[in-house]
Amino acid sequence: MMKLNKYVKNSLIAGITLLVLSFYAEHKFYLSVSEVNFNEEKATFEIIGRYFIDDMQEVLQMRYEKTLNLDPEQLSHNIDFYLKRYFSQKFDLRLNGQKVNLNYVGKTFKGDQVVILLQSTGVQDVKGKSLEIENKVLMELFEEQKNLIHLRMSNIKKSAVLISGNSIFKLML
Repeated sequence: MMKLNKYVKNSLIAGITLLVLSFYAEHKFYLSVSEVNFNEEKATFEIIGRYFIDDMQEVLQMRYEKTLNLDPEQLSHNIDFYLKRYFSQKFDLRLNGQKVNLNYVGKTFKGDQVVILLQSTGVQDVKGKSLEIENKVLMELFEEQKNLIHLRMSNIKKSAVLISGNSIFKLML
């Protein structure tokens, strides 16, 4: 009987503590997920990045000092110009140290996320080359930002978490 009371008492204390802390500490998790796929038939890298709409809108407004709306129902007419510009500065691929040309293909929306599509051009044989994926998206806005990268190629499936100060994923293909 004594053990049961002690267990109930400790559970009650832990529950109350969590409840009280939940009122005082709001913790937002800053995470993006990008898939980097190599299409062997087309010899292109295809990148699909998922970002929260409100975070992306905030970073674009801060960086370009413009009032921009990324809400799908009230989209700014020039938003693609700023998304293209931002991603050209914050997301890079390099093969053997040479920058790979990435084109902004467009965006779609899924719930509270904006999905950014990028595609490379001019990629030749990649086997035996070093690949660097740099993703600094949203890192100037959120110190705690984590950018998860999933790389998929014919025989390679690797993932990495990139953070401020360590925003490059390096590997041999």
